[in-house]
Amino acid sequence: MAITVSGDDRDMNHFQEVPSPIHEVPATSLSNYRQRGHLWRSRWAAIGAAVAVAVGAGGIIGFAGAASSTPSNVVAITPVRILDTRDPLNVGLAGPFVSATAQDLKVTGNVATTTGNQIVVPDGATAVLLNVTSVSSTAEGFISVRPADAPGAPSTSSLNFRAGATTPNAVTVALPTAGGDAGKIEIVYDALGTAGPQTDVLVDVVGYTLATTTTSPYAVVDQNGVLSRGVGVVSVTPIAGVPLGDYAVVFNRDITSCVYQATVGRPAVSVGPPIGFAMVANWQGDPVNGVVVFIKDQDGAGQDRAFHLTVTC
Repeated sequence: MAITVSGDDRDMNHFQEVPSPIHEVPATSLSNYRQRGHLWRSRWAAIGAAVAVAVGAGGIIGFAGAASSTPSNVVAITPVRILDTRDPLNVGLAGPFVSATAQDLKVTGNVATTTGNQIVVPDGATAVLLNVTSVSSTAEGFISVRPADAPGAPSTSSLNFRAGATTPNAVTVALPTAGGDAGKIEIVYDALGTAGPQTDVLVDVVGYTLATTTTSPYAVVDQNGVLSRGVGVVSVTPIAGVPLGDYAVVFNRDITSCVYQATVGRPAVSVGPPIGFAMVANWQGDPVNGVVVFIKDQDGAGQDRAFHLTVTC
């Protein structure tokens, strides 16, 4: 199946009437709502030139066009708000946005959210699925969301709105994966060429994509729980408490039907061969994508040690 999204959607003559500004915007908002018995349909916006999205077996998505990316898997998540420029929140970036000043927003790795700092989108994600909302704009206009390394001025809009309206829309944006702009998106509010008007902006993450790989997942972790290298690893978290040596490892795919093997690394005080053993079990915190690794010394006591975890599916 192929879906093609293209074109510049900034024609203000195509506006539909929207309700008066919403006094209370929920912690995360969806892109559609009903008015006068009709469903106001949000549009998936093209960022940059025309983008073709090919969906194949297994939910694999590939972006083709002027700025193509590698085939990727879609990971849907519970919506998390990573940008709210309204005072006194100012989560993600200080607001409001001023026409037509662009701001970059980091979306991968550890980022601020309305519920505290957390990893919502892992480093290395190839694209992010968002819901973007304009709130209380002082003039009609549009918002463009695109990769942070996109050159020149935006040529497409992600959502259009009238002054004072609360207007959401669904947006999919490719993410740079290298360089200073890695994991960042650029957001621009443009009051149809007029400098000065302002709007607050909300951004909710509803999913992301990760590049597909034929390499088996694995993780090489030091004794402090820091990932040294690996494939398909979303996070490594030392589990606090007694005994020591417990680590939760989460991958970017379902590994419930896979085989796991962990080997113990050398303790920091030893230059000889590793001493001890490792056990692997499904992790209750993420039973589909995660496992917990238990590291023991030669006497069977839990110890914080480096380890190498391999997953064969």
